[in-house]
Amino acid sequence: MKLLFTAALALATGLASFGASAADKPPIKVGVLLPESGFMRPNGETYRIAIEMAVDEVNKAGGVNGSQIQLVLSDDQGKPTEAVLLFRRHVSEGVVAELGPISGTAWESVAPLANAMKVPALNYTALKPGISKKPYALRIHPNDGMMVPEGVQEFVKKFPKVKNVVITGDAKEASGASGMKEFATAAKKLNLNVVDTVSFETRTTDYSPVAIKIKGLNPDAVFISSFSPNALALLKELDVQGVKVPVLANALIWAGSFPQTVTAGADRIYSIGFATDEVSAMTPAYKDFAKRYVASAEKNADLVKPINVSNSSIAYDAAKMLIGVLQEKKIDGTTSPAEARKQITEGLNAIHKWSGLNSVTMQDNGDGYIKSHMIEIDPATKSWRYSKL
Repeated sequence: MKLLFTAALALATGLASFGASAADKPPIKVGVLLPESGFMRPNGETYRIAIEMAVDEVNKAGGVNGSQIQLVLSDDQGKPTEAVLLFRRHVSEGVVAELGPISGTAWESVAPLANAMKVPALNYTALKPGISKKPYALRIHPNDGMMVPEGVQEFVKKFPKVKNVVITGDAKEASGASGMKEFATAAKKLNLNVVDTVSFETRTTDYSPVAIKIKGLNPDAVFISSFSPNALALLKELDVQGVKVPVLANALIWAGSFPQTVTAGADRIYSIGFATDEVSAMTPAYKDFAKRYVASAEKNADLVKPINVSNSSIAYDAAKMLIGVLQEKKIDGTTSPAEARKQITEGLNAIHKWSGLNSVTMQDNGDGYIKSHMIEIDPATKSWRYSKL
């Protein structure tokens, strides 16, 4: 009996130790760079909620290979210098991969650093073409070289009488400047006459000179590439100057609170995207995500209501894609950061097609492609809907 008791005790102790070791695995650290302050804060909050949703779902289900995912989130203020500094800090803290940063200027600065430090980074929003750097810096969001031509083509279908256009935008932000170039290229291919390009800077406060110059050029339409605050201010000034032509913006105004806050020009502003807030256009999985996302986002005092779901899905997809690679490669908290980074990089580069809330086709240049469409604001719901051509 004594021997049996001793054996049973040893077995129980062994099982308890095994359970403890599995439960006590260290977490897997994933870095997240977002603007949590400054004028881009609403965009940062939009993506933070979506990423945390994806991670919470996995952690509540037991984590990844026995480890919980720990998000190491830092505020880069939307500034490239801060993004570079914080990326280096995250690497020193042992993150196995980075989600973000979100702006084109910051991504352009971090992408080469990710390759130099051999740490995988996955971007899900930046629009400037040619700034992703394989194998370590990948982007699942289509760039403006893909999105703008599709948007302009639908714009011309909706407004076939448009012949002369003025292009305007933020020349100091990478995605703003590149968007203007892509608008010019797309316009010329469709035989539109680009009368002039009128640029401004990110921190511009007085848009009357810009609007007055545009008015003097007498365009049939205006193409704009800038973040929401700039676009809102310029639309208001164009309205004051009596410029009542249709305006097409790139995806820089798609995210955040633009559809809820725009007043002047709301009936003639269009953008480019691959998802809207229309329930009728959502797949069952997207509907479920949207319902849960809105429930979470409505608690956030920084987000304007009604909640704009449209662009949040791509951040959720980025987190899910990374989590899938972690699972596939059997990575857990005991895997060394160097080995985990190597395995994650191999896993991400092996993905050619990925289906989540969005269907992404990865290109040879390291960017994802998703079919885009022209979108407009539904005045009744203050939300995005696909434009009727």
